[in-house]
Amino acid sequence: MISNIKRPVFAHHLINPPSVDTNCDVTLVIINSKGRISLVKEGVGLQTRYMLSITDPSSLGLLNSEQNTVELFIKDLVLAINLGLRRTALSRLEGDLAQSHIEFKQADTKVVVERTPEGQHIAITEVIMLRDSVHITIGITEEIDEEIVVSNLQLINKVNRYNLSAHSKIQLVNLAKSLSEYESAMSFFDRLMIFKHLFNSLELATNWDGIDRKGCSLDIEVAKITGTKTLEVCDWRGFYNRTKHIDGTPKEITAFVKGMENLPQKLMPLRLASETAIIDRLKKL
Repeated sequence: MISNIKRPVFAHHLINPPSVDTNCDVTLVIINSKGRISLVKEGVGLQTRYMLSITDPSSLGLLNSEQNTVELFIKDLVLAINLGLRRTALSRLEGDLAQSHIEFKQADTKVVVERTPEGQHIAITEVIMLRDSVHITIGITEEIDEEIVVSNLQLINKVNRYNLSAHSKIQLVNLAKSLSEYESAMSFFDRLMIFKHLFNSLELATNWDGIDRKGCSLDIEVAKITGTKTLEVCDWRGFYNRTKHIDGTPKEITAFVKGMENLPQKLMPLRLASETAIIDRLKKL
């Protein structure tokens, strides 16, 4: 029987994800703890590195000690933690943003010789290349409720998403897709990709029953199960459509450009809506 599992995980700010000029200092505090999970901060950089420890993992649903089973268990646990967070994205993947190497051509030295009655006057001009760079660290603090994590993990286990078949219930297959899309959103650094994965997750959870709701019908159903205003859902859907279809009119171009400008403001409420829809559907299994 496994008594403890340890694995590095990586945290970043969902709205201000890592970039070449920013680092993330994420402080995660576990509340309502019974010692089943712990997170120890190990370093701050592009992401904040934590060591995740699970005590007595069998009590949380780990079935055996086979390596692949353990990795899938950790995957579900990280997902369960994320479903209880708002601003922080926790990932099993360590990101990398390699920077391009820049070389400058040395400017030629300019020499001007001027003859004067007093003699020769020589002026030498050299060009010195200077570059400024600014690097900032964004710090946030967020609580992780261990009781909510355990509850979320139990709900995720009901999907049995790694053992689906052609005979699986429609609800299970669609929820498995929704969970996968949400999971992907937590590992991307690009805001647009985060948005698209979250919207896909929300749509799949909303239409878990196999009814392909579109347009206003989708907006109304999302608003019903998440408490989000219908107009806000309509705005998300309209922008999502602009990201996957060509722009054929100035109006469509404007909608896309303004949507990109307002993207940071869309991510947190969209994430909350996706989480709410997923939990709502999981509880109904």
